[in-house]
Amino acid sequence: MQKEPIILHPVGIIHSPFREEKEAPRQGRVGTTPASMIEIFPEYAPALGTLAGITHIWVLYWMDRADRDLLLARRSDWKEARPVFSIRSPARPNPIALSIGKIIAVDGRTVTVTGIEALDGSPVIDIKPYVSDLDCITGSGR
Repeated sequence: MQKEPIILHPVGIIHSPFREEKEAPRQGRVGTTPASMIEIFPEYAPALGTLAGITHIWVLYWMDRADRDLLLARRSDWKEARPVFSIRSPARPNPIALSIGKIIAVDGRTVTVTGIEALDGSPVIDIKPYVSDLDCITGSGR
């Protein structure tokens, strides 16, 4: 069985104060992160609407500068490398990021958020509303 290729079309771009990986926080929601702006491309503007009543969004974006050849990664405070599917390293076969952004403002095709660690110019794959009743699993994981 031959698989069809996966084709993604960016729906926007992130304008962030982080130009290089070393400038970005390890996790955007930990501590205070400066605001980033998500610019939705004109052809996808109808998909955005006003986001009225939504306080947080999932932002899926492509970590276009991440290493795609690593299957194991190690932080400086770890003794050994760990499998990338068990950690949140940007280095992975398909560098898709998932961050929760707190909406600060929506102005036309631009959504200003805090809490994401994306590098400036990262392509946005999708945006989805964060719904605590569905997305928060109490007592799970670490």
